[in-house]
Amino acid sequence: MKISIRWAMVLGCLGLIWGMQILITSSSYISSQRMLAGHACDVMQNIADLTMTQSRNHLQLAQRAALLTKRLLASEVVGRRNQHYDVLEHYFLDQLSLYSHFAGIYIGMPNGDFFYVNRSNAQTPGGFRTKVIDHFNGVKKIRLIWRNSDGSMVKTLENPSDTYDPRQRPWYQKALAEREIIWTDPYIFFSSQKPGITVAGPIFKANGQLQSIVGVDIEIDDLSTFISRLRIGKHGRAFMLNNNGDVVAFPDISKIKQVEDTEAHRFRMVKIDELDDELSRSAFSAIQWQRTETGLLKLDHSQFAKFTHNGDVYNTMFTQFTDSHWPWMFGVYIPENDYLGALKENRSFNIGITLVLSVIATLVGLQLFRSITRPLMGLEKEALAIKQHDLTASFNTRSIFKEIDETAAAFSQMKYSLQTSEKKYRQIFENIQDIYFECTIEGEILEISPSVEGLIQQDRKNIIGINLTQFYKNADDHQRFLSKIFVDGSVSDWEVALENEHGEIAYGSVSATLKRDEAGDAEKIIGSLRIITDRKKAEFKLRRYQDQLEDLVEERTQDLQKSNGQLRNEIETRKEKEEALRRSEEKYRSIIENTNNGYYEVDLDGRLTFFNDSLAVILGYSVEELQGMDYSILLESEGSRQLPEKSPDTYRSGVNGNLSRLTITRKDGDRRTVDVSTAPIFDNNGGKIGYRGVVLDISERLNAEAEKQKLQERLRLIQRLEGIGTLAGGVAHDFNNLLMGIQGNISLMMLKTNPSEYHYKKLKSIESCVSSGTKLTQQLLGFARGGKYMAKSLNFNQIVMDTARMFGRTRKEIQIEENIEHGLWAVVADKNQIEQVLLNIYINAWQAMPDGGSVVIDAKNMVLDALFSKTFDIQPGRYVCVSISDTGIGIDPAIQTRIFEPFFTTKGMGRGTGLGLASAYGIIKNHDGAIDFVSQPGKGTTFYIYLPASDGDIETEPALCEMSSKGSETLLLIDDEEVILQVGQPMLESLGYKVMSATDGKTAVDIFRRFSGEIDLVILDVIMPGMSGSAIFDALKNINPQVQVLLASGYSLSGQAEDILSRGCVGFIQKPFSLEQISVRLRGIFDNQDL
Repeated sequence: MKISIRWAMVLGCLGLIWGMQILITSSSYISSQRMLAGHACDVMQNIADLTMTQSRNHLQLAQRAALLTKRLLASEVVGRRNQHYDVLEHYFLDQLSLYSHFAGIYIGMPNGDFFYVNRSNAQTPGGFRTKVIDHFNGVKKIRLIWRNSDGSMVKTLENPSDTYDPRQRPWYQKALAEREIIWTDPYIFFSSQKPGITVAGPIFKANGQLQSIVGVDIEIDDLSTFISRLRIGKHGRAFMLNNNGDVVAFPDISKIKQVEDTEAHRFRMVKIDELDDELSRSAFSAIQWQRTETGLLKLDHSQFAKFTHNGDVYNTMFTQFTDSHWPWMFGVYIPENDYLGALKENRSFNIGITLVLSVIATLVGLQLFRSITRPLMGLEKEALAIKQHDLTASFNTRSIFKEIDETAAAFSQMKYSLQTSEKKYRQIFENIQDIYFECTIEGEILEISPSVEGLIQQDRKNIIGINLTQFYKNADDHQRFLSKIFVDGSVSDWEVALENEHGEIAYGSVSATLKRDEAGDAEKIIGSLRIITDRKKAEFKLRRYQDQLEDLVEERTQDLQKSNGQLRNEIETRKEKEEALRRSEEKYRSIIENTNNGYYEVDLDGRLTFFNDSLAVILGYSVEELQGMDYSILLESEGSRQLPEKSPDTYRSGVNGNLSRLTITRKDGDRRTVDVSTAPIFDNNGGKIGYRGVVLDISERLNAEAEKQKLQERLRLIQRLEGIGTLAGGVAHDFNNLLMGIQGNISLMMLKTNPSEYHYKKLKSIESCVSSGTKLTQQLLGFARGGKYMAKSLNFNQIVMDTARMFGRTRKEIQIEENIEHGLWAVVADKNQIEQVLLNIYINAWQAMPDGGSVVIDAKNMVLDALFSKTFDIQPGRYVCVSISDTGIGIDPAIQTRIFEPFFTTKGMGRGTGLGLASAYGIIKNHDGAIDFVSQPGKGTTFYIYLPASDGDIETEPALCEMSSKGSETLLLIDDEEVILQVGQPMLESLGYKVMSATDGKTAVDIFRRFSGEIDLVILDVIMPGMSGSAIFDALKNINPQVQVLLASGYSLSGQAEDILSRGCVGFIQKPFSLEQISVRLRGIFDNQDL
């Protein structure tokens, strides 16, 4: 199914705009409905909370009054005996005056006695009435006292007719049964005819017997008044229910009373289904109520619902009181239009706005699409007109859109081109000598050129529609023609005899093609007919001559046969020579075409006349570009002048010349070095017509020779560095032993010197100098690539940041930028050596920026491939790469090859040792890594460090303590240097250890053999005369396989030391070491052993 662009754009526009409109409107409506419902819930819940709080405060005052009365009666502050009636009455009157919603306060006794003070308007407005019932000697006495609002007696009455018994009242029975303060269900007070509720509580004697029950009647009409004053929208309403369905509070208080006994003038609380308010009943019915087993209403949580009344939607919610004393439910309902009308109007307004905008967008979109589709429809109409061969039709295709306008312009240009082409081919069609025709498979003529009129003597228009077969001289020719063209798809020079209506015969040659439709069925035949009547007549005449000549030839054949034998022999000989020449030519052509060397031939003007493909590859040009090119263009300007000079015999005398070495420039600009041989080319007369030769590209060979020379130079440098390194390592070892003697004596002297003494500072200064000397020897050993001191799996991230920040604190004029990848892999390395490498590079960067600058430190994880790794002679795999870039003066290219040489420095005398980068190079190489740099004078230098990553866990390094850790174990100290023993033994003894010593291997082994059970650890020097450190270790292991050996050496951890350590030593310590270092090292060994 196909659809037009116009309808696709219109439907897409309408679908997009109105789909978005429907989606936005629907989501807006749904979300607003949810918001409105939530807002309604919040409003009604706030009203419920406010009302319940007011109700609780209203009722709790009575509860507290009852409790207070209980305590007063129980403590006999006031009593019920006659002597205390006045006090009790005044107390009750005070309570009623204080709390206007108290209707009455009373006390009921187990014997039926009753003391009751209540409000009464019977005698005076705002007055009170006291009722006293006494039982004395079986006689019931009743006394009534009326007082005005200020407490003055107005009237008394003795023994009126009254059957009231407090013990029969619900409040008395419920308080007695539950033995605690209770609340009755709401009811209509008999005296005031107002709704109220009673709170009552029992008072017990010490022996547990009931003394009395105190009660307070509370009028709850104030709750109805409070609810009536609530502003719940314009038409909202709230009310309260008891769990038995009684309406407790209602804005119209007159509606909550129901006549129970008209004669007795007795009322009860109205039920919710009896309430004279249809909306309240509808709100109650909208809630899904739960009921207890006794039929009472209950709610587990607030219930929200909607209901409809007279076409208006209302929201209602009922909430259970949280205090179990009052099993009431608070209900509220609000018309949605009261509080959500503005929101709904706003929502409707927003929806209306989006609808109007959608309509506007639709109209704009349709107008826009019309401006797009109208020129497209114009183009479509023009295309249909062109399809119907109407090139004169014109339609409006102008557009404001650039692409459509350009397309229309291109279409117009195409149409103009078609008109021009049609005019051109129409002229050809009308003036062609051959007859052009188109016909159906059956032969009906569809189109034919005017040239047919000369053959048929009819107007071409009269011929169109006629069948071709009527022009055939032989009717079967058309069927044969169809058979051939259906098989081959076309015919060429198919001869046919034609006859016009006058009987004139003409001969024609037909060339035609069978055209098929999209389904592959034959559609029509297109072809041309050339009249060959004159040729056929000439052929007929020639055939007659041929017959005559054949007769003549027959006569002469016999004469010719005689000479044919000799001629045949000559021809065969010539063929054999030509075949040999052809094979020779093919052989040398194959050699030229398949050789990797370039072959060329040039004329005397220097233009290439012949060359092979290899020459094109060498020069970087295509074969077409090289053909006829002047050879001097390919050569350097100097080389083009030198070529004749280098081959004078060839270019002047024609004698073959020697090889010429030239520099050529390829098409891509690449310069190549070639060897060229040259020889002259002569014609058959011996004249020189050009030159030929072979071109050999030797650039790769020359590069390989240069690289070989560089490698040989690098090898000589490495051999020289190794010699210097061996010397540096030996010097560092001996110097370390001397420093050990100084360090040991300093440590012993500082033990016995008070830090406050003057000499103590001098000793610390000497110790600092020893530390500087140690660092110098470490640089020497690092340059010598003498191994690592103590290699551990380190947090390389932390090392880079610590060294950078330490450098930054001392060089404030340098701005440091850190770009350190999170989660750098760990590396197995000696921390001190790596820190030394980084600091050396930082210092070089600082010295290269005398006026300040910036240092950028990048650190990231990398995986190096085999090709990159081969450049630095390292293994491929995971590496941590650190690059340190400065903005300094850069390194002079003339000295860049020497910066890693030992003792090479560009600084003045006394400003540098020349060991910094040399030791950095040695340390990194000894860690199986690589170090490289890139520098541009005036732009700065970047150093790159690659260290192999480790899969092991990062090891933490114990911190040195200011106070040396002591011990009591027995040690054997083995060293061939007397100075080491002289300071080492006292140092260890000062730490509390028992120390034995030996200066050679034999003595050491003898001591260990005698005291192997007492010696806890052996401190062994690696380099020993006579019996080596390795041999001593093996001898000690033979005596006690569990022996603990700590290696100590002025060399770093490499070679023999590393081999011994791998065979079971507990550790290694570098000389010189301080008292703190050896104490921490020993305690680390012993304490871990204890663990």
